[in-house]
Amino acid sequence: MISSSMASSFKNISMKYNVIAENLKRAPKPKNVTFRGKAKKDPMEIYQDGIGSRLPQAYFKWNRIGYEPSPVHWIDKGVDWEKDPVTGDRKRVNRVPIDIHYPPESRMGLWGGEGWIAGYRKSKGDRGVRLKKTWKPRIANRNLYSEILDKKFEIQTTNRVMDLIDEAYGFDFYILQTPAEDLNSLVGMVLKRHLLLRLANPQDMYPDDPQRRDKICNKYKRFVIPKEEAEWVGLTPAEAFAKQRQIEAGADPIRPLQELYTDELIAKYKEHKEKSDGLFTFSKEEEEKAKPFLQRFFGSGSKSKDDGTSV
Repeated sequence: MISSSMASSFKNISMKYNVIAENLKRAPKPKNVTFRGKAKKDPMEIYQDGIGSRLPQAYFKWNRIGYEPSPVHWIDKGVDWEKDPVTGDRKRVNRVPIDIHYPPESRMGLWGGEGWIAGYRKSKGDRGVRLKKTWKPRIANRNLYSEILDKKFEIQTTNRVMDLIDEAYGFDFYILQTPAEDLNSLVGMVLKRHLLLRLANPQDMYPDDPQRRDKICNKYKRFVIPKEEAEWVGLTPAEAFAKQRQIEAGADPIRPLQELYTDELIAKYKEHKEKSDGLFTFSKEEEEKAKPFLQRFFGSGSKSKDDGTSV
């Protein structure tokens, strides 16, 4: 039997719930409800104008900016629908990717696409309280040998990378044939650039052993590209912008206006003297003596900066 006190408490609770329900009915409801997540920044935004829009196609071809990496922590069947093997009905495939966090340490090693996964676990096996947990791959320092560069490198790698190197039949093959989005490593892309540059200039490879050099060149001949293209592989945006500025400055150097006006005035003065006296010749020594006077005339306070612009 329920006592009178318990019955009165249940009655009060039910009355409170009824009041809350009535207030919710009278409350104004929004017409459109939208859920906005955190918008992802477009990686190609910095290349749409300015110096980024003038970068060569070789930079985008090898760095593959904006490409999604191959799934590592989940299986993507590549289709949205499939046939049920038991009933034969058409069912939808769950293609929800796992959110992976790539820490800065992954860029300084070879993780093979693995990263940190944030999730939850139970405190007592399959039961208990749900607790936060982050799964991290196991990292170890390993010595990897490159036969193209003839050097050993100590790099932090995962067990998956070692399996991928075995599947590719060598460390150099793994670095050369793996796309940039799957490498996801600054160290890996720098190694790829050095490997391609060495293949583009085979004279620097094994100078004391020409037979081994010919053997390695024949082994990796399908990866040979021009040196001008290999120089853009693995460059960061800041390095690519600096390289493009240097190329443009060398093709069209900017001279200070003081030098241009000085040369122009000397040419006009020389032309005037030749017209007035046909026997007069303006030697180089006289030109050098006249320049300081003309510079003082225009003002000696303007100096050129390192970037070629005048102040």
